[in-house]
Amino acid sequence: MTSSESSRLSRRTLLRTTAAAGAGAAATVMHPGSAAAAPAIPAGHEQPSTAKQDKGPIPSPATYFGTPIGTEGYLAQWSKMVPYFELIGARSDRVRYEEIGKTTRGYPYVLLTISSPKNLANLDKLVANNARLADPRGLSEAEAKQLATKSVPFYYVQAGIHSTEVGNSQAAVEWAYRLATEKSDYIEKILDNLVILLQPCQNPDGLVLVNDYFAATAGTSYARTYPDLYNKYTGHDDNRDWIMLTQVESKYNVSILNKYRPHVFQDSHGAGSSAPRLFTPPYLSPYDPNIDTILVQQTDTVGLAMQRGMTVAGMKGNGWGSEYDYWSPSRQYCVYHGAARILTEAASASNLAYPQVGTKPLGQQTTDINFIEPYDSNTWTLRDIIDWVSQAFYSGLENVAYDTYNWLYNSYRVGLKAVTRTSPYAYVIPAGQRDPQAVQDALEIFHLGAVEISQAQTAFTADGKQYPAGSYIIYLQQPYAGFAKTLLEVQEYPQLLQYPGGPPQRPYDTTAQTLPMLLGFEADLVTTSFTTRTKRLSSVKPPAVTTPSAPPRTGAYAIGPESYGVFRIVAALQKKKIPTFRAAAQFTDGGRTFPAGTFLVPPSSAARELLQAQSRATGIPVFTLRTVPAVAGAQLKQGTRIGLLKPPDNMPSGWLMWTFEQYGVDYSVVSASDYANLADTYDVIIMPEGVSKNSIVNGLNPKNYPADWAWAFGVGTTGWNQLHDFVTGGGTLVSYGSGTSTATSLLGLPLTSALPGGSSSDFYCPGSLLSQEFDTDNPVAWGLPAKNPVWFVSDDAYKLSDTTTYPVEVVAKYPDSGEQLQSGWLIGGESLNGAVNGLSWTVGKGYVVTFGSEIGFRTWNRSEQRVLFNAAYHGPSTKLTAGQFQRLGK
Repeated sequence: MTSSESSRLSRRTLLRTTAAAGAGAAATVMHPGSAAAAPAIPAGHEQPSTAKQDKGPIPSPATYFGTPIGTEGYLAQWSKMVPYFELIGARSDRVRYEEIGKTTRGYPYVLLTISSPKNLANLDKLVANNARLADPRGLSEAEAKQLATKSVPFYYVQAGIHSTEVGNSQAAVEWAYRLATEKSDYIEKILDNLVILLQPCQNPDGLVLVNDYFAATAGTSYARTYPDLYNKYTGHDDNRDWIMLTQVESKYNVSILNKYRPHVFQDSHGAGSSAPRLFTPPYLSPYDPNIDTILVQQTDTVGLAMQRGMTVAGMKGNGWGSEYDYWSPSRQYCVYHGAARILTEAASASNLAYPQVGTKPLGQQTTDINFIEPYDSNTWTLRDIIDWVSQAFYSGLENVAYDTYNWLYNSYRVGLKAVTRTSPYAYVIPAGQRDPQAVQDALEIFHLGAVEISQAQTAFTADGKQYPAGSYIIYLQQPYAGFAKTLLEVQEYPQLLQYPGGPPQRPYDTTAQTLPMLLGFEADLVTTSFTTRTKRLSSVKPPAVTTPSAPPRTGAYAIGPESYGVFRIVAALQKKKIPTFRAAAQFTDGGRTFPAGTFLVPPSSAARELLQAQSRATGIPVFTLRTVPAVAGAQLKQGTRIGLLKPPDNMPSGWLMWTFEQYGVDYSVVSASDYANLADTYDVIIMPEGVSKNSIVNGLNPKNYPADWAWAFGVGTTGWNQLHDFVTGGGTLVSYGSGTSTATSLLGLPLTSALPGGSSSDFYCPGSLLSQEFDTDNPVAWGLPAKNPVWFVSDDAYKLSDTTTYPVEVVAKYPDSGEQLQSGWLIGGESLNGAVNGLSWTVGKGYVVTFGSEIGFRTWNRSEQRVLFNAAYHGPSTKLTAGQFQRLGK
């Protein structure tokens, strides 16, 4: 049974009771053709009970918040929502309230576990059953079937990750109340047959910022939408962190998925005002082949059940099979861990919580097989959003609750296919790589992602290649091997046509996530079985390093530039004001060759103590030089002052903030008030993707925002010219992505685009890894391999139109010919042949570095990102002759 007929409750009645749960006494839903015409509620399916329970009554949302949820111009705030969820948990025997932890800004990160009292009393056993079915090694099919008959599926629904998509978290208030209180066969059957994990807000920090700002600006002339990132670092990218797992909220989310192993993960979002009233799966092609086919079909099943539920309820304007594909793991960790991902996207209303009103019916008005009934009203409200997403939610619950055996047994089948894979056999990450930080970061991702990691205790041979003891092995006969495989392999996103003979279908999102290329390490796919003695790792630790002996007075400590993690050490040296130098050429000492860019630190007790601690923490070795080499070099400026241009709502600068803070870098966001004295405040200014002349000159309009936002107000042409003078007067400017176009405008750089300016059918790259050749003798590229892929996402590549305007050196370029695509998807790659990407310039007395690609993309491309650190520290450094360097600046 897969429909609500089995509960003798029609979807129209379901919708009516949903509205009643939110509105208290009000029972009419104000949109035509649906619940307004609903029949009377049958006997036994009365309104949610408000009678006093053993632990006290649970007030309706309308009573508790003082107004019905979904009221025009009203958004419930987290400061009142959390106590309400706590109250429900305290007074209902169907709900457990849990604070998983604190968010980045210190707010509660909340989970409600909702089911029948019997299931909650038996929750540990149900969780154990899930774990056993998900990892069926040693479990017979008969035992699996027996477990499937006596357990229940888990349905995890999450709202509010994108904070301006306000309807879902508001709806979650009503969901929690209704599931906790309603005395009906319909709700009780769902609770008997399911455990519901309700996360009313995945991004509480953003809900506080957006909803509190909305409330604070009520009755003013100010704009009502919070103007900046609605997460301290990531903003709208907060659901693109589910492969790197950098944010505390991402880690909480995967901890829930790893603990409960839900069968469905409903990811509730909002879309633009002209989108379908509600999008659900099925998705567009393609799907990542590392997603199990059973999960692909189950995703389609739940999505279409939601569509059917809305159609039966008279809710029009809904669609599926458009825009979104089933590819990028950065937004769907769950599907590599046994859960179908159900993305819902509700059309937005006006100004967050006010009606969207048009002159004709809203949205698409032509029918299609995946859009069968156009919306027939010219008005769309917050209440409509809540009703639509609620109908979809309950239809999703029904689909799983009325088919529990198949959902549980299919979990076993998904796990069985994973653990009985015969080929490929494993990935091997060889020991002793050039960048221990890259290996460490990758292993930590896999460990957080519940991937089993083994370490070889002896040397071994696999597929004809010899590997040393200490190498890491990820066997692919394990439940969540798909997560590791999709992150380790090269992506080949298929070239699909919009129609036969037509242009290619553009991917929805990024198409590559190959960790070895992004981080800079080796991982070998082994196709056939091999034997070696291994140890399963229960934790991930940096490799052991040997503390070097103290150098003689003529020597120094040396740290190679090969690891991007070395800049954690550099930042620590900067904070302690310990002199730090870099060799500008390769040299040899004690039989060991050190590359250009090697860091040298004069011997001192402070240096020894710091380097010992940092080396142990990172696994990056420190060496002792007997004699400082006689090569040219540079002395880093102590306390290098880094300024970050951060327009409001600019995610690339937000990600850089996170990176700088993790590395301990001394930086500040450049404020409008800083422009009058830039040279006195900063040595370096970073101009990331998304920084435009308009964002600098005009900024936020003071008429639309309170004085608290003065840091982001425009600085006019005066400030624009002051930024120019900062550079030409001796400052350092580092730009990338569209920031390079802004730098070109600011300084008159002789750059022209090498890419065709026509249709995206001529050239398009939505987020892929491309070939790149680096000049590793250039200070900007110190420490990189000569060939290191770069991240490209709708960026630009250039031709130098004049080499005499400013002294300029090419740091990085695309190969003159051959395959430009390394992983992902690209059309028109031949336009990149020979194009330049990274350049270093002398502009007046200043130092400028520009990259057309995004060298700081979401912390993903860390191997490439070191060029940003190289440039930022090299620009303000003091350049030394060979003699000066040998004396370490003395």
